[in-house]
Amino acid sequence: MTDEEAQESHSAERVLGGEADVPGDFAQVDVPPVSTPGPTLVLAVLADGPMHGYGLAKEIERRSEGYFHARWGSLYPTLQRLESQGLISGEWSAPTAGSGRRRRVYHLTPSGRAEARKTAGRWREFAENLLKALGARGRSEVIVDGTRI
Repeated sequence: MTDEEAQESHSAERVLGGEADVPGDFAQVDVPPVSTPGPTLVLAVLADGPMHGYGLAKEIERRSEGYFHARWGSLYPTLQRLESQGLISGEWSAPTAGSGRRRRVYHLTPSGRAEARKTAGRWREFAENLLKALGARGRSEVIVDGTRI
């Protein structure tokens, strides 16, 4: 496998519903509370305001500078799961002019807002400790819903 093929293969793993690129059981490492960053990313984006699925996918890609890619087969089940857990709520929009299509627009519930802060904080802690173990110096900063985590 060439370096380019290896990079492409690794890139394919950085999807919202794919395998998390974190150690699973290295000396009982305490990983963040979710198996992938997808739910945390969705909650963090929705903390800035309501959005429909396609907009969420594009915003996650924009914020991560293309590092994370939402696959529709994993994004929508993630949205459904978060909605069934009471962390987000979705409502159908009015038909759009031209196409007449309706979109499901999602927003955070109060418990979703609290969960967004909590999980972002756990991922930040994990990332900081991983970077320390790799020899990095300094502290990263995460802001969710206007709150520094």
